[in-house]
Amino acid sequence: MAAVAMTFTACKKEAAPAPEPEPETPEVELVSTDSIAAVIEAADSTQLSALLSEAQAKIQELTNIDPAKAKDYLAAIQTLLKENADKIKAFAGTGAVASVIDAVNNLPAIEVPDVASAAEEAAENAAEGVKDAAEAVQDAAAEKIEDAKATVNDAANAAVDKANEMKDAAAEKAAGAIDDAANKLKGALGQ
Repeated sequence: MAAVAMTFTACKKEAAPAPEPEPETPEVELVSTDSIAAVIEAADSTQLSALLSEAQAKIQELTNIDPAKAKDYLAAIQTLLKENADKIKAFAGTGAVASVIDAVNNLPAIEVPDVASAAEEAAENAAEGVKDAAEAVQDAAAEKIEDAKATVNDAANAAVDKANEMKDAAAEKAAGAIDDAANKLKGALGQ
């Protein structure tokens, strides 16, 4: 029984942990340009002022989240206001609506970071770093090779010197042995 229970337990598949959800970019609900256009057609200055104030706040909020989308949205609203400027002046005059329109039209240009240029610059910097690292490794390797050659040459010269010493010592010993043998032979011959 225990073996059967262990077999079933061993065969049981463990569920993989669920992947962590990616952080969501908050969605900004924008005032549609269609609703602004409808209010302009209805000549409702109070509603137009409220919608433009809300749109202005949404542009500010969107600028921090998605500058490109904020820039496009601002351009669309400004275009709509310019195209309908005469209609707006006819019913809104120079009061509060005019000041809100001026505020929207005078919002500073939204700078959209150039991601492609930043990525290209980062890639160039990385390539330059890799090139510099490769050159440093190559220089270090060349230095190590030169050091190894010098060590091998020193060892070879030391071996040649030692061999010459041993050869000279052997030649001296051989010459001394020959002289000794010749002297012994002369002494044995009586000379």
